Amino acid sequence: MLPAPANNEGPKFPVYVMVASVVGLCLPPLLLITGALGVYGYLRATKEPAWAPRKQVTQMTMAVSFAGLLIFIGLGLPNYKRYQARAKQFECRDQLASLYDAQRRFYEKEKRYTTSLAELVPAPMRGTQVLRLTAEGPLWISGLPNAEFVGQGVDEVAHPTLSTKAIDEGIPQLIKLQLGIKGDCPACSVTMACAAELDGDPTLDVWTVSTVERVGANGEKIAGGMPWCESDDFSL
Repeated sequence: MLPAPANNEGPKFPVYVMVASVVGLCLPPLLLITGALGVYGYLRATKEPAWAPRKQVTQMTMAVSFAGLLIFIGLGLPNYKRYQARAKQFECRDQLASLYDAQRRFYEKEKRYTTSLAELVPAPMRGTQVLRLTAEGPLWISGLPNAEFVGQGVDEVAHPTLSTKAIDEGIPQLIKLQLGIKGDCPACSVTMACAAELDGDPTLDVWTVSTVERVGANGEKIAGGMPWCESDDFSL
């Protein structure tokens, strides 16, 4: 225990903590410490006469610390959720990169591309994205994948708020027209898509990848094998 000073103004420790709480507005983790120390000082001030003169100081410390924490939580939580959604967005990019590599290996062996998911990925894992190798055809959503499936839906058991049908129907028709095998193999190409619903609004996040170089909507050159974001769920 800290001894009470002779001038009967109360210990200096609560004052130092209050100053630290103001500094903590620039260093949020410090607010957790000053908030706890403010509570500690307040409890002592209600029980010990020596600390009683510092009761208002400890109250100010708690007010600054907890108000600062609430502000930073309010600002940080949306950014954290946005970061999580961005991470999910890159899952589409990575899925398409893997499918592109699988298509290239398949082509080296068969001299053609395929729209059958089972030929590329013997044991695909469903998640929160819809994958399409061509515009038309059934998607794998349950049971074992077979040659008729031209993509896969979301895992609706693990993610009951997501709907394969809603996401699939939400892919813009202009993007779907790009999908599938174009030309006669071996002189052919294939374009595939991945779509996901990230933040609860009607806009989808849609990515595509092709085995040939393409031109984007704004004239950008898109190299073969580069996953391209056609529709950004965050910026639209």
